[in-house]
Amino acid sequence: MFFANGDHAVTYQQNEVIDPAVRKGLKNAFDTAAHEYLTEIITTENTLTFMYEPIKVMENHDTIEPCGLVIEEAQGFLVEKGFLK
Repeated sequence: MFFANGDHAVTYQQNEVIDPAVRKGLKNAFDTAAHEYLTEIITTENTLTFMYEPIKVMENHDTIEPCGLVIEEAQGFLVEKGFLK
């Protein structure tokens, strides 16, 4: 499940613990990939939080609610890496 987590973050949360090796692999993949709006990934046992700059999204898309676009980008990253289907 994705949700907005404050003004600068969106979070994916699941009930199951995310394997530490998977979290490390996602972090490494994130750090070496190019992203349009995502700036950082923070992982915990059950969450993956993606940081972003809302003003950049708002200006590029003429919107006052940027989190939907950021969730799409984060979800696409997780699908691309095989974490989500």
